[in-house]
Amino acid sequence: MKLTRTFNITSDEFYDYLEDQVLTNIQKSSKKKVEKSAIKKGLTYDNKSAQCKVTIDEYQRGRVYQSTMRSITSFIRVTYHTEEISEGLKIDFEQFVSGHDDQLEHMNFIVRSFYQWISFGRMSRTLYDMRNDILNKREGIQTYHMPQPEKHKLLRSFLQKRFSEKDETN
Repeated sequence: MKLTRTFNITSDEFYDYLEDQVLTNIQKSSKKKVEKSAIKKGLTYDNKSAQCKVTIDEYQRGRVYQSTMRSITSFIRVTYHTEEISEGLKIDFEQFVSGHDDQLEHMNFIVRSFYQWISFGRMSRTLYDMRNDILNKREGIQTYHMPQPEKHKLLRSFLQKRFSEKDETN
C-alpha cells in the first residue's frame, strides 16, 4: 500500500528524525552507542522491543530510506521516498506486509475494503506522528511516547527458545 503526503518540514529534519529513531532502537537493543555514519545500506540490527531483525535495504539521505523487519512469522518492508517541492517535503510512504496481499485476494470486497481502510489509517497516523514529532522538536517541545505493554511475554520467550534450538540443530 502506498500513501503520499506533503508536509511543511525539510528533508534534513525528516532524515535526522529517521536516523535518531534508528540509533535509539540500536542503543536500546544492543546497549552500544552507534554513530550516524553507521546508518547505511546493509546495516542489520535486532529490535528487541518489536521482536524482529531490521535490515536497511536502501538509504540515500534526502531521497530514500527502505528497511525490512523480519520476525518469526512475517516480514514488513517500509519505504520512504522523499522530494523537496515548493510546498514542503513530499513523502511517498510504502508498506508491504508479507502474506497480506495473498489473503486480500480471497476476501470479499467489503472485508478487503475495510482492511485497506484500516491499513491506510495506520500508515497515515504514522506519517502525521512523525511530522508532529519533527515540528515539536523544531519548536523545542519534548515529546514522550508511552511504551507499549508487552503482550504474551511468556509465549514469546518460549517460541524464541524453540526456534533458536531448531536453528542450532540445523
